[in-house]
Amino acid sequence: LRKNGNIILHSQFVTPTSDEEAYVLELLKEEYKKEAITFPGELSPFDGPAALWGARTLFIASQLLLLRDISELSFTELLPEFTGEINEGSIISCDLCLRFLPQIIAQAEDIDTYDGLIPQLENLLASWPYSGIGRSLLNSEQKTVDYSALTSKAMQLLVVDRVVKRKVQHSIPNEIKQIVKPFINIELND
Repeated sequence: LRKNGNIILHSQFVTPTSDEEAYVLELLKEEYKKEAITFPGELSPFDGPAALWGARTLFIASQLLLLRDISELSFTELLPEFTGEINEGSIISCDLCLRFLPQIIAQAEDIDTYDGLIPQLENLLASWPYSGIGRSLLNSEQKTVDYSALTSKAMQLLVVDRVVKRKVQHSIPNEIKQIVKPFINIELND
């Protein structure tokens, strides 16, 4: 996914082994270092558990998108919430893979707008507003999202860059608009 934009899926559900996860973790650590070159400030340390959670979440979500023989009752078990601290390092580490989750949700909507996978994925994405920039979380449970980790000067610049690249100035929540307002001309919702 990180190298050429593709995910290889199998005809039946696959759970990553610890060796595969260790390999992915090393790969993500290298990707983090590559992205650090363009980071506008001092980069927080790589958060391995957050990066691995993001990769695992994206991989399992991709499988669930196609393998519909798995009960919706299993989604919560297969896609657990992140249990670590959400801070600048975990946000950037997790985003290495979680930035692709809005595309998975859009694919699920294209297949079936009432798919039980959609609210499950949106609930996970709601905790990671940087990765979800541009995605309106219509089906998620109403949860309080903490935007404070996005307010450092470096994170503000990353948020502005993401908003501009995704061309979503008009479809982001007011909390994100407040973050980018010092840098781009943007109207707040009433």
